[in-house]
Amino acid sequence: MRGRERAAAAFQEALAAFQAGDFETARLRYEEAYRLLPHPSTLYNLALACERLLDYDAAIAAFQRFYDEPLPADLAAARMQQTRRLLAERSLRRLRSLPARVSISAVPDPVTASVAPLPAADGTAAAPLPGASSGRDRCETPCIFTLPAGRYRLNMTRDGYFPEQVDFEAHVGQALLFSRQLRPRPRRIQIDSQPRARLFLDDRMLGDTPYSGEVPLGSHRLRLERRFYLTQLRPVEIKPGPGPGPGSGSGTLHFRIPLQLSGRIDMLIGGAIAGAGLGLMVLRLFLGEEIETLPRQEIYKPLAAAALPAMLGASVAGFAGWEMPVNEAQLLIGSAAWGTLAGFGLGLGAQPNGPLPHVLAVGGGLVGGTLGTAAYRFVQPSTGAASLFNSTALWSSLIGALGWSYLISTRPETAFYGQPSSNRSGDGGWLMLGTTMAGIGIGAALSRLPFASELSRAQVSLVDLGGALGGIGLGAMGMGIGYAITGDWNQTARIAVPATIAGLGAGLIGSSLLVYHYRHFWHESRPLSAQAKLPVRSGPPQLSLGTDLGGGLTVGLSIADGRF
Repeated sequence: MRGRERAAAAFQEALAAFQAGDFETARLRYEEAYRLLPHPSTLYNLALACERLLDYDAAIAAFQRFYDEPLPADLAAARMQQTRRLLAERSLRRLRSLPARVSISAVPDPVTASVAPLPAADGTAAAPLPGASSGRDRCETPCIFTLPAGRYRLNMTRDGYFPEQVDFEAHVGQALLFSRQLRPRPRRIQIDSQPRARLFLDDRMLGDTPYSGEVPLGSHRLRLERRFYLTQLRPVEIKPGPGPGPGSGSGTLHFRIPLQLSGRIDMLIGGAIAGAGLGLMVLRLFLGEEIETLPRQEIYKPLAAAALPAMLGASVAGFAGWEMPVNEAQLLIGSAAWGTLAGFGLGLGAQPNGPLPHVLAVGGGLVGGTLGTAAYRFVQPSTGAASLFNSTALWSSLIGALGWSYLISTRPETAFYGQPSSNRSGDGGWLMLGTTMAGIGIGAALSRLPFASELSRAQVSLVDLGGALGGIGLGAMGMGIGYAITGDWNQTARIAVPATIAGLGAGLIGSSLLVYHYRHFWHESRPLSAQAKLPVRSGPPQLSLGTDLGGGLTVGLSIADGRF
């Protein structure tokens, strides 16, 4: 078959396919027919097929080539081609005005997207986008740009994330889709603690506070550790900041985390005392009344019986109080102490001539400690409230013990040690039990008052110190005066004991008034442990007082260029 016949056959197949809606086959057959026999009508039909296939660039090229074809010599054919030229010209104007549609999406949304024209491939300068001055060249995702054909640069920005940049070429009527996941920038954080502590981020040690550095966005876990303080675990959500910051594209996040004292030291001391008391009670059960009249050369027996249980008790209590708040440890130890005194008073009053006081002392300590732990769980008292409760209960028990000693001074034969048990009296036990229970009630009432939560342990400790100094001072004075007058220790005790009780009361009241008067100075003073950096100094030693975060009293001593 000759070329003309083959071209005519391909043209007819293309025309049939076009009419049937098979535009891809029509395009292939039109291209074959034009290759075999170039003809303007084949170009025109090829352009129509490309337009139906939305291949606008190929359609424009075919229409343009048809438009540039010279008119034939035949007049009728020339008029038909001229008519088609007008149609091709309209199609070219319509197709060339079709914009490209560029769809933009991002993770996370919204992201600010902007487009800027780039120079053409031949180096022709880019024309500005229409409507750029009115902000039509930028949008918040998800969004769509309609752009003339050309080369463009797409920029995607969001605070706290690295920008994304994409260069692309948009064709006439083309639909493009760009979807990007932006990478988050690390955000700068600053972490301070009071006092300084080791800082961990997601179990990775960062160093000591204060710390400043960059952290990736997202969920993290901070952990601060310092000896004799509770470990602080804080979940932290790092989100993009509102404004620019140095090197990170977001503002700096500041965290100030106070550390709370643990009850580790309190539990060690309390456990040692409880263990020693339990050891002595067991020895009392084995030796009976013999322990009360041991000769001096056998003093090692009670010492040995107290030493090992004391170490064991300190170890167990230390582990138990490893992550125990200091106010819980205070309440536990104080409650165990008043429980022990109340149990001892009950046993002494009920059976003064047997082991019952020792047994009930241990049992009372267990009951008191359990009640103290339960009270902490339900009430959650502050450090000051727990200290006030313990102080009131224990001073009341001490007054009962002093009252018992006064009774013994009037009847020496009823003394607990060094006298036959058959002569003992339970009056002192009932007196101790009564004052202890009264102190528990008064302490519980005082600890619930509003001012109790504002107290610190150091303030209560100063009040206690004032009471102790007053009691010791007036007691020693009464003892000296009484012995100088009477020359008898029993008679002296009848003067010294009331003087001691009066000194206790005066000291407690006086120190309470002083603490109340200087309460503003106390709250405004900066804790010694909060000083991040101490200057090197020389000169004579200097003593300073302050408070720690748990409200405890701290003492600072500067010697030469060191601080202790």
